[in-house]
Amino acid sequence: MAHTHSHDHTGKAISRLWFTFFLNLGISVAQLIGGFLSNSMALISDAVHNLSDTGSVGVSLVARKYANKSADKQMTFGYRRADIIGAFINLIILIGVSLFLVKEGIERFLQPEEIDGSIMFWVALVGLVGNVLSVYILHSDSKRSLNIKSAYVHLFWDAAASLTIIVGGVLILYYDLYIIDPILTIGIALYILYTTYNMLRETVSILMEATPEDIHVDSIKDELESISHVRDVHHIHVWKVDEHQKMLECHAHIDKSYSSLLEEIKSEIKACLSDRFDITHSAIEFELEPCESSTHHP
Repeated sequence: MAHTHSHDHTGKAISRLWFTFFLNLGISVAQLIGGFLSNSMALISDAVHNLSDTGSVGVSLVARKYANKSADKQMTFGYRRADIIGAFINLIILIGVSLFLVKEGIERFLQPEEIDGSIMFWVALVGLVGNVLSVYILHSDSKRSLNIKSAYVHLFWDAAASLTIIVGGVLILYYDLYIIDPILTIGIALYILYTTYNMLRETVSILMEATPEDIHVDSIKDELESISHVRDVHHIHVWKVDEHQKMLECHAHIDKSYSSLLEEIKSEIKACLSDRFDITHSAIEFELEPCESSTHHP
């Protein structure tokens, strides 16, 4: 029953992603046309950003398809890391687009051009409505998937960008403040770069199989060595397959005289890992003699 519920939720999440994909594609086309008609670099930049959002949602769709495939003999951990790869691609695209916006904004700042504030305002308003709707659609799914979260962040900040462009359109329409266009472009791009950093760091950490930030290897070692008959724990490696599941492998030195209790000791170790560190999958190699290289590894 739980599996069926999970499958239904996944199907709904994919349907929402498809709707968001086509919605943002339409917004992008409208903003590109409106940007060229109004001569607004901020609007064109937002259109390019929206196109990257559309691409990121497309990547999310592909990643979700593979992430839900079952494990097989070739991919023994399954395909869940496809979600993380999708998030990484999304974030790299976002950084690239942001740097492009900074460059274009600086050029327009040095040489301001006349802009049609009316077209800029109404097209940005359409973009805002579409972006807010997309953010609302993906909100619940963004809490369960780092990949969808990255697409959600794209759309959230694009909604913020549309709002600032609306304000800019009003200022240009009534006060001829053409300089506001490149200022908005640069400001939006820099803020996107700032908010993207932490998500990219987390994504790279998972792909590099780094120890999760909330895990301290020394604490694991101390806890496991406090279990009866465990003399030493070493070669400890902890990593995450995706943003949810933590994995561990280690060597545990047990006194020969207690070799008959290995299953009991293993159960205690696994219970400790699950209860204390939320590690539900572990591979433990028992040793009845000290490992010569144990002093050179965690």
